[in-house]
Amino acid sequence: MSLGERIYQYRKAKGMSQDALAELLDVSRQSVSKWESGQAAPDIDKIVAMGEIFHVTTDYLLKPSELDELAMKTEMLEKRQR
Repeated sequence: MSLGERIYQYRKAKGMSQDALAELLDVSRQSVSKWESGQAAPDIDKIVAMGEIFHVTTDYLLKPSELDELAMKTEMLEKRQR
C-alpha cells in the first residue's frame, strides 16, 4: 500500500474531507488530492502533522504493519455501522 493510499484510508477512517485535512495542514485541497493519488508526496513536516491528526506515528503512515491496517479497517467499519 502506498503512502497516498494510507493517507486516504486514515482520512476516511476519521470521517474527514480533503478540504478539512488541507485546512488543518495549511495546504490546498489539490495538494491532498495529489498525495492520495500518488502524483506528489507531502513534505516531512506534513507527514508528522498527519500523524498527530490521525493519532498514529509517522512509522504507521510510512510503513504500517498488517495489524495496524486491520485496526484501521475495523475502525472504518464501525463508523459505517453507526
